[in-house]
Amino acid sequence: MARRPMRPDDLKLTRGVSDPQISSDGERVAWTEMSFDLDKDSPVSKVMVAATDGSDEPRQFTNGPHDLSPRWSPDGGYLAYLSADDGPPALFLAPLGGGSATKVEVPGPVSWYEWSPDGEKIVLVVSVGLPDPTSKDPKVANAPRVMRGAFNRFDGRGWIDGRTHLFVYDVATRSVRKVTSGDYDHKQPSWSPDGKMIVYVTDRSRRRNDVFWSGEVWTIPAAGGRAQRLSGALGEPCAPRFSPDGRRVAVAAVPQIRQMAGRHHQLLVFDAQRGGEPVRVAPDLDRPVDAVIPFTWLSPSELLFGVIDRGSMIVARARIGRRSASYVVEGDTQVFGFSIFQDRGRRLLAFTAAWVDAPDEVYVRALDDTSVTPTRISRASDELLAVVALTATRRHRVKSRDGLEIEYFEMAPKRTSPGRRNGKTPLYLEIHGGPHGWNPLFLLFPYYQTLVAAGYTVILPNPRGSISYGEEFALAVNGDWGGEDYHDLMACVGDALRRGRVDERRLFVGGYSYGGYMSSFIVGQTDRFKAAIIGAPVTNLFSEYGSSDVGAWLAETVGGDPWRATALYQERSPITHARSVTTPVLLHVSDGDLRTPPSQSDEFYTALKLMGKTVEYVRYPGGSHQALGPFGAPPSQNEDRLWRILDFLGRHGGNRVRGAARSS
Repeated sequence: MARRPMRPDDLKLTRGVSDPQISSDGERVAWTEMSFDLDKDSPVSKVMVAATDGSDEPRQFTNGPHDLSPRWSPDGGYLAYLSADDGPPALFLAPLGGGSATKVEVPGPVSWYEWSPDGEKIVLVVSVGLPDPTSKDPKVANAPRVMRGAFNRFDGRGWIDGRTHLFVYDVATRSVRKVTSGDYDHKQPSWSPDGKMIVYVTDRSRRRNDVFWSGEVWTIPAAGGRAQRLSGALGEPCAPRFSPDGRRVAVAAVPQIRQMAGRHHQLLVFDAQRGGEPVRVAPDLDRPVDAVIPFTWLSPSELLFGVIDRGSMIVARARIGRRSASYVVEGDTQVFGFSIFQDRGRRLLAFTAAWVDAPDEVYVRALDDTSVTPTRISRASDELLAVVALTATRRHRVKSRDGLEIEYFEMAPKRTSPGRRNGKTPLYLEIHGGPHGWNPLFLLFPYYQTLVAAGYTVILPNPRGSISYGEEFALAVNGDWGGEDYHDLMACVGDALRRGRVDERRLFVGGYSYGGYMSSFIVGQTDRFKAAIIGAPVTNLFSEYGSSDVGAWLAETVGGDPWRATALYQERSPITHARSVTTPVLLHVSDGDLRTPPSQSDEFYTALKLMGKTVEYVRYPGGSHQALGPFGAPPSQNEDRLWRILDFLGRHGGNRVRGAARSS
């Protein structure tokens, strides 16, 4: 059967994989696989297992519907995982020799865990002091909420209550012991090689309840006792880990907490006993370390870590004391997780990789031989790719008006695609979030692909402010939202027009988050676009500062707080220019978005509607700021969103798509 371009209803065939973990003997790999329960209209996840040599079909290890984060015990006796089937996330231990999984009883939800090196204990991050969700006392439900600081809610989590503490669980006795204390949060713990110490991140500053990005690296005896601070304040420190000989501790962090917006995460190495000034790994690498992916030590002097480079998310290795890094996994790909196995000279790397035309899968290959083609282990995308043919990207570069080079990606439909006029297609300018984000984002591939399938040429620019092009490039947007970044985007549109394959009379623009900000700002500056799709935007910088979960961070990148930069906030707020908008606008946002709250869309919609502009507005129940990804919202919502976008574009000069019509 011939494959066809992607449609919004193909979302139900989408699968995702994450967090690949190789077993202690190197023979198996476990991962989390995401899909949908269409009857319950919900994303679901389960743990899958397969042989690392690809010799068998992947098998389902857990039943779901919300199982994730598998971890093999070092002794090979258990596969642990988190499950949120019956409420908050809990840790389960599944014996590999047979038998039912056992729930680890702790006094709250579990957000992180790690096996001790000998497999006898587990350190867990547990939230304590939370309101009782099972209480039937109406006074509990109606109790007032007293804010403990400016950082009192977080997108995807909600109100911040209680504290996170470290607990150590003894597998043999099934006993649990609290290790940390105090009115602080403790995060991302890891064991020393001898199992005697635990390293973790905490913020003990007086501003810990007002900002979310500051933290320090501390150690504490696993048996309990006096904690020791290893580092000063760092920006967004992530996943500290002891070296294999226990002499060093590495952490991914921004080395400063002031004016840190847009600055690179770096790998910093501290003395495990004294702390002191850190040594930076690969100091000549002018690319951000991907702090979302935990790094790992290869030896007492070498590390393996993620890097974001020109839109790709790759894997690199570097030795302490050397100035550069070498790439282990590279090219047009995005790696969202990896793990290694090394024993008696055998070293394996398991990783997930994806691109906008290659849905994510789990791969395994020899770590040290980059010439070997990785073995695909999972089969998550088989069903989708049996039906759908996906469009690839092409890279282009153009000089902006001040001479700065800007890269953008192009996804062009086939020459036989519908809706061409005089051989030319409509153009859709898609702007990424951030501003310190980047294009393309694999998680948005259904969005890109359905637009291309409808006959649009999609361009994905990385204007100044985008990360993965050097720190100076990323910092260039700070204090200038809607300034030179606007001209960078227009330069990409101009370059696409000069190539002669797109119709200058059918230009469209869209974006989400910061991309929503730029889209709403653009339509107040120019009438060259036939329609705009504005997702989860910032439209009023003044109110965003006080209503967003990251308001304090906003001041760093916009160029100051509203009292010091009043004129800038006024001039660069899209709401200021609403009267100039003539472009038809479709707004969409999730009710539960705490990053760019629905009030931002409310303000823009109200202004445009009461001035008689052409505007439509859709709010999706629940959700968060992460709703646009395929597993960030109920599948019915994201399918509706895609159909609605195609319908709106078609009604305002774009290509008409059969089946796209939606009630407005």
